[in-house]
Order: sequence, then C-alpha cells, then structure tokens
Amino acid sequence: MTEHATGTTPARRGGTAGLAAGALALLLAATGCSSAGTTAAPSRSAAPAPPTTGAPATPSASSVPQSTPTQSTPPPVVPPVLPSASVEPSAPSDPVPVIYGCTGDPLSEPRSFPVGCGAGTGQLDGLTWKDWGGLAATGTGRLWQTTAAGGVAAYPATVTLGGLAGGDYTTMRISAPKADKANLELALAKTGPTLKG
Repeated sequence: MTEHATGTTPARRGGTAGLAAGALALLLAATGCSSAGTTAAPSRSAAPAPPTTGAPATPSASSVPQSTPTQSTPPPVVPPVLPSASVEPSAPSDPVPVIYGCTGDPLSEPRSFPVGCGAGTGQLDGLTWKDWGGLAATGTGRLWQTTAAGGVAAYPATVTLGGLAGGDYTTMRISAPKADKANLELALAKTGPTLKG
C-alpha cells in the first residue's frame, strides 16, 4: 500500500515520457528541425536574374566618342560692285609716216632709197634716221651717182624729209657737197620719187 502511494508506476512513467517526446517533436517541427538532429532548413534557391531583352547597355562616358567642335569658316567678303566710271576711248595714235619707192611699197626708215625711177638717177644707201615720225626726218648715208666720165661714185650725203601730209612725207632734199650734183630736190608720191629740175 505504501509503495503504491509514494512511487510511480511504470505505466505512468511511460505515459509521461511519451508525452514529452510528442511535445518535443511538435516544437522541432515548428522550428524546422527534425527529431534526428538539428539540420538546417532547406535554403531557398536564389531567384534567377531576369533574362536580357536585347536592349543596349548604356555606354559609359569614356566609351562615347567625343566630337570635336569644328570651326566654321566665314564666307569670303565680296566687295560691292560699283558702277565703273566711263572711260573715254583713247584716240588712235597717228600712223607712222612712210615714203614710197618705185615699186609703190610703203617704206618706213628705209636703209636704201632710189633717187628717181629713171635710168641714171642715182641711189641712196646705208641710211640711218633720226626724228622719223616728226614733221621732218633726217637721215645720213651715201649717194651713188654717175660721174661725168661715165663711172659711178659714192658721196657722203644728208637726207631731209618734209611735207608731212596724210601720214606720208612728200618732199626729199639731198645734200652731197662732194658730188657733181651737190643738192637734189625730189617730190615723193605713192608712184615713187620724182627728181625736180
């Protein structure tokens, strides 16, 4: 009777132990542990990164090509067009005077010239001129004449042209002091020289 009052019966001991084990199992289940040990709860797998949709990535400032500022060239300055002053045309210069030989060709500062167009009238050659184109032109050279003995001789001579009219000299005077005929006067025309007197 005393043993029954003070001690616990094996049946009650077993019931209490079973109750404690059940409470422990509930506690472990609530905290995610199993009765076999303290294993960690299965970890959740990390959510995969969303796939890229092909949108271009924003380039960094260092990868963007920098455009260099261009200097614009100002347009050329075009001077205004001013009305030109009327220019009077210059008068044509006077033609160079000429004389005509026996062939009718105009001659300017000739080196040689006939003293008439007939036989035995003489010839001028080696002429050099000054003041050609003025009112009077002077030349020096030689006068070839037929001598009284029937030969031909050359004499120093000075020739003076004058009578300028219409661009032609119309008179010629020959001075050859050593010649048989020291002074000769000629009329000049487009048909050639004519000995006067």
